[in-house]
Amino acid sequence: MAEEMIRKDVDAIKTDLAQLRKDIASLTSTVKEAASVKMEGATEGMQEKARNVWEDLEKKLEEVLKQGKEQMGNIEQQIGAHPSGSVLTAFGLGFVIAKLLDVGGRR
Repeated sequence: MAEEMIRKDVDAIKTDLAQLRKDIASLTSTVKEAASVKMEGATEGMQEKARNVWEDLEKKLEEVLKQGKEQMGNIEQQIGAHPSGSVLTAFGLGFVIAKLLDVGGRR
């Protein structure tokens, strides 16, 4: 009688262990799926942020290029309005730069 009760208890433990193994396998699978979904969401979020940053950079670059073109236009107008002064200024700057570079070469 005692042996029969022990066998029933051992069989019950075996059954419980088999069910526990199934539950753990199911839980592991569920955790993997949840982690995968979470990573996909994070990846999509990072890609969206990268796209936004790139778009902002493109807009700023366009603004800088536009301002540069405007400044070049202004400089061209100034040179056109004062051609002799512009030539003298360019000559003077070139002369100063040449003298600065020449001082280092005379040693």
